[in-house]
Amino acid sequence: TNGTCYVAETLEQLLGKHPELNGAELTQDLDVMDTWFSSWLWPIEVFKGITQPGNRDINYYYPTSVLVTGQDIIFFWVARMIMAGMEYKQERPFHDVYFTGMVRDKQGRKMSKSLGNSPDLLDLIDRFGADAVRFGIMISSPAGNDLLFDESSCEQGRNFNNKVWNALKLVKNWEARLGTEEPAMEHFAVDWFRQRLNEVKAEIEVLYKDFRLSEALKKIYSLIWDDFCSWYLEWAKPGFEMPVNPGIYQHTVRFFTELMQLLHPFMPFITEEIYHLLDDRQEDLVITQFETVAAPDTNILQQGELLKSVITTLRDARVKNNIKSKEPVKLFIVSDNADAYSEIQDILVKQVNINGISHVNESVANTISIVHGTDKFYIETESVIDNTAQIAELRKELDYLNGFLVSVEKKLGNEKFVANAKPEVIALEQQKRADALAKMKAIEDSLASLG
Repeated sequence: TNGTCYVAETLEQLLGKHPELNGAELTQDLDVMDTWFSSWLWPIEVFKGITQPGNRDINYYYPTSVLVTGQDIIFFWVARMIMAGMEYKQERPFHDVYFTGMVRDKQGRKMSKSLGNSPDLLDLIDRFGADAVRFGIMISSPAGNDLLFDESSCEQGRNFNNKVWNALKLVKNWEARLGTEEPAMEHFAVDWFRQRLNEVKAEIEVLYKDFRLSEALKKIYSLIWDDFCSWYLEWAKPGFEMPVNPGIYQHTVRFFTELMQLLHPFMPFITEEIYHLLDDRQEDLVITQFETVAAPDTNILQQGELLKSVITTLRDARVKNNIKSKEPVKLFIVSDNADAYSEIQDILVKQVNINGISHVNESVANTISIVHGTDKFYIETESVIDNTAQIAELRKELDYLNGFLVSVEKKLGNEKFVANAKPEVIALEQQKRADALAKMKAIEDSLASLG
C-alpha cells in the first residue's frame, strides 16, 4: 500500500518473512519474471525449444552463428544465455559473439538524452536516405572500437549513392547504343577489372571472417568509386558517338551486378533496385549466393597499376606544361620492359590523347622529358616547351631521392641493424637502394639531355 516492493515466490513465504504485512492490501506485480532471467532463454524459446522441444525450427536454427551485442551486458545476458543453453540443450547457443563499440559524438562523448547529443535517426534518414545512414554508421565503426558518429559520414554515404546511381545511368546509356558487331575479343579493361574484383573478393572474405565489417565496406567503397567508376568505365567506354560493343557491355553488367552483391549487406535498398534495373530478374538480390572466389592474376593486376600510374603521370605533365587536353601529342618511351606497354597501349592512347607511341633507346630532342620509375617518357607537342619548369621539377625529385638514399644507406651501414634484422627486411632495404639509384640515374640522364 505504501509503494514498497517485496520479493518472494509465494504469498505465504512473504508473510513468513514479513509478518507485519498480515492484513495489508498487497498487489502482485503482473510482470513476475526478471528481464534478464527471461532473456536467458531467448536463443531457445524464440523457436519454442522449451515448450516444444525437438521441433524443426529449433533443430535448424540452434545453435546460431553470431550474436551481436554490447560489451556492457556480457554478464547480464551473454553469459546467462550460454549457461541456459548448456543446461537445456547441452550446447552453447552461438559460435561467435561480436561486440559493437559505444556510439559517441564527434567530441568523444557518450550519446545520451541528458546531453542532447543523440541524433534523430528518422530525421537523418529523411535528409540523407536509409542507405546513406547505414553507410555513415558502418564506415565509422572499426571492429570492437567506439563509434565516433559525425553526420558528414552520412553525407559521404549520400554522395556514394549518387556516384553508384550515375554509374548505372551511364551503363544504361550504353545499352541504348549497342552495336551490331560480334562481341569483341577480350579487352584489357575487362581482363583487369575481373582480376581486381577477384582480388578484393578474397580480401573481403578474410575481413568478414574476422568481423572487420568497417574495413570490408571501405574496400568495397574504393573498388566501386575508384576502380570501377574512375578507371574501368573510362577505359571500357567507346569513343564519342561510337557504338558500344555487346561483349564489353555484357561484361560490364556482370561486373556491376557483382559489385551490387558485395555492397548489398551495407546498402540494401539502392543495390536491390539497381540489381533489377540492370537486367530482367525474378530472384531478389538478398537471396542470391556469392560466387566462389577465384585466384587473381597478379601479372594483369601489375599491368593495370602501370596503366593507372602512367596515365596519371602523363596527365600531370600536360597540366604542368600547359598542354590542352584536346591537343594530341606523340609519346616516346625508353624502357627495359617495352612488352609491359603492349597490352595497355590502346587504352593509354585514348586516355591521354596520344596520336603515336614509339619505343626508343635514347633521349628525344625538343620534347618534354618525364621520369617514371626507371622508365623515361618524351612528349612531343606543337606547344612551346619551357625547359625551365621541367628542370626545376627534375631537380626537386633528385634532391628528394638523394635524401632518401642517405637514410637507406645509413640504415644499411648500421651494424646493429644488419645483425638483428630479418633477412627479408635487409633485402627490402637493399632493393630500395637499388631502385633509388636507378631512378636517380634516369633523372640525371634527363637533366643532361635538357642541358
